[in-house]
Amino acid sequence: MRILHRILVVSDTHGSLSSWEEIEKHIGFVDEIYHLGDVLYHGPRNPLPNGYNPAQLAKKLRERKSISYVRGNCDADVDLLVLENDDMPKIASITLNDFKAVLMHGEDIHTDEQMLQLLERYNATILAYGHTHIPRLEVVRSKILFNPGSPSLPKMNHPPTVGLMELTEKLRIAIYEINGTLHKEMFL
Repeated sequence: MRILHRILVVSDTHGSLSSWEEIEKHIGFVDEIYHLGDVLYHGPRNPLPNGYNPAQLAKKLRERKSISYVRGNCDADVDLLVLENDDMPKIASITLNDFKAVLMHGEDIHTDEQMLQLLERYNATILAYGHTHIPRLEVVRSKILFNPGSPSLPKMNHPPTVGLMELTEKLRIAIYEINGTLHKEMFL
């Protein structure tokens, strides 16, 4: 299968430059990036992640041409200035092949039922969200719930992870550890 378009889906980097460098080293080329929030600040409830250097991470992210953000609960107006990005909505939607996806950080949704209601409201099939720092890729009542986890502050003993969406004749959604090891995948 020839990959036509490769998308990195990442959330909760929380200012970790070393995690971003690991992603670049092991995940390889991507056509675009969707960052699901909590980009630079570690947050008052989190420890400092390894390699915490939000200024340098912002510089690396600014060098990327095709990156879209949704705003997380730790993203402040100053983060938008540093990232030189004046468009960081709380929620966005995209279409991949024939599938509509909703992108959000997710601090306001706490149950699968709330997630499914949101997808119904947007007439979408896929919810890509962050916030929990826990990777998830599963089908719930014919909808895809996809959380790439966190590359810098994973929780519940999960490894540091990111997501990939690859467009071929099908849509492949996968979660990878930042060292490049496949964690989970599905094809739509």
